[in-house]
Amino acid sequence: MKKEEILEMSRKENKNKDIYETQIEAKGCTYASVMMLILATFYYCYEIFTSKGQNYSFYSIIALYCSVLYGYKAIKLEKRRKFHIFVSIIWGLVTILSIVQYFR
Repeated sequence: MKKEEILEMSRKENKNKDIYETQIEAKGCTYASVMMLILATFYYCYEIFTSKGQNYSFYSIIALYCSVLYGYKAIKLEKRRKFHIFVSIIWGLVTILSIVQYFR
C-alpha cells in the first residue's frame, strides 16, 4: 500500500477527525471538571463560613458531571477501567447525597 492510500483509509475511518485534537479535547474536559470542582468547593466553603447556608444543588450538578464523565470513560476505555468505574460510583454517591441534602 502507498502512503496516500493508508492516509485516505485513516481519514475515512476517523471521519476526518484529528486524533490529536480529540485527545486534547478529552484532556481539556478532565481539567475543566477539576476546575469546576475546585470552584464549587470554594463556593461551598464560602457559603458555610458566611452563614448563608449550603448550596447542595450546585454541588450535585458538578458531582453528576464527574460521575458521567468517568462512567463514559469506563465504558469506552479498556485501560484503567476499574479505576474509572470506582471513581464514577463515588461521584454518583456524592451526587445522590447532594440531591438528598438539597431536598431536606
